[in-house]
Amino acid sequence: MYRLKLDENFSPKMCTHFRAAGHDVHSVTDENLNGVDDITIFQVIQAENRCLVTFDTDFCNILRFPSELTKGIIVVRPNRPITLASIEEIVMQIVRLLEINDPTNCLWVLEPGKLRIRKSNGS
Repeated sequence: MYRLKLDENFSPKMCTHFRAAGHDVHSVTDENLNGVDDITIFQVIQAENRCLVTFDTDFCNILRFPSELTKGIIVVRPNRPITLASIEEIVMQIVRLLEINDPTNCLWVLEPGKLRIRKSNGS
């Protein structure tokens, strides 16, 4: 079980898929954090010991957002156009990946058909 935080790109309804798989998940939208700056989101996930799931590629900047200081950062780079069905498939793909991989202290970049994992030196 992982503690996750879905960024504002994900509908809070996507939380149900993660919860069904046994994960403790919160949504930026449900917590009225939509539109806050990335630094604040980073601080929140650190304080709450949560792994961030986001479409925001700014979180790939390992100097600005060092994943080794977090429970993980998962950056999704989906095919366009993005549809509800494609987002649900992404969520289910992440659920499956969490069964066999630990995101703690890592940056995951999830693209169609490919997962890149950057582990910190301490991992």
